[in-house]
Amino acid sequence: MTGIYKQTEEILRTWLHNVGFDLQQAVRPFHTKLYAELEEWIISQDLQEHQLSRIWMLLPASTSAADKWYPQASYQLKRYIALFTTFLLYVDDKAEQDLEHILPDLQRVSSGACNGLHALKCDDTVFNMWLELVATETGTFYGSYSTGVITKGLVDFMLGNTVESNVAAGLKVPAKFGQRGSKFVRDKTGAGEVYAHFIFPEHLAEENRHLPTYVPFIACMLDIIDDVNDILSFFKESVVGTEMNTNIMNRARTSCCSPHDVLKQICSETVEAMHVVSHAFEEKGVVGKLWKDFINGYIMWHICEDRYRLKEIGLAMRLGQDRV
Repeated sequence: MTGIYKQTEEILRTWLHNVGFDLQQAVRPFHTKLYAELEEWIISQDLQEHQLSRIWMLLPASTSAADKWYPQASYQLKRYIALFTTFLLYVDDKAEQDLEHILPDLQRVSSGACNGLHALKCDDTVFNMWLELVATETGTFYGSYSTGVITKGLVDFMLGNTVESNVAAGLKVPAKFGQRGSKFVRDKTGAGEVYAHFIFPEHLAEENRHLPTYVPFIACMLDIIDDVNDILSFFKESVVGTEMNTNIMNRARTSCCSPHDVLKQICSETVEAMHVVSHAFEEKGVVGKLWKDFINGYIMWHICEDRYRLKEIGLAMRLGQDRV
């Protein structure tokens, strides 16, 4: 193992220990029934081959995420979250690989959302499928506030992808403000606020009763969701990869310090934030249990997904048997 690999492994292992994550626990197995149903539904949508090939790459990870992150959610809600995540990742990939081609659709959603998602019509069929999903199904699972946040989050994601590729070059400013600029885009493209609200559906934590408990901590939860992803993406993006326009690389560049120093800083910030939220929810019944299950499954998913390549530095877990 090279020095930089070893350095990354030591930082991540220390962080996992400090947040109380158990690498020896059994992994929640893949939800084969949910995947099969989603696969059948996608096939019925008569998509073009290039759209299908991208979705087939994304669907397994999105299915696994819905089940691991939200283990107590109903089957139908997991289906909704898996589709939402698949469409989000599809747009994210397209924005990274061919922004010019999909920019009209991004702008169409951003400028036309004021008329309602139902009124929008995009060139890319997958965009339309995502809009329809959010417009027709979100309110069946979530209260009015969360439904608004999730709808806004879709538009925020489009806005974030519109400006993300232009941000790195504009971060030649003092470190404090460069970090703010990077975080501004990260919050939009990370969709952390949306995934925080996904934790609390009506059938598990009725909004009218539980919103006052968790809403003061949503900003903190958003940061945790984004930061955990940044931490566990670091190896594949910045050690074996060469991505320069990530939050960690932007912070390193504007702060004139090494990416590993920024990684350590974010790890420390995230440990503190997770302790704050866990302590606040400790005696809050269902809210605390849902958050605990979410963050455990969120970390588990990143470690188990091959795309993050963490096995290459020895971070792995015991795999369970497929669900039927």
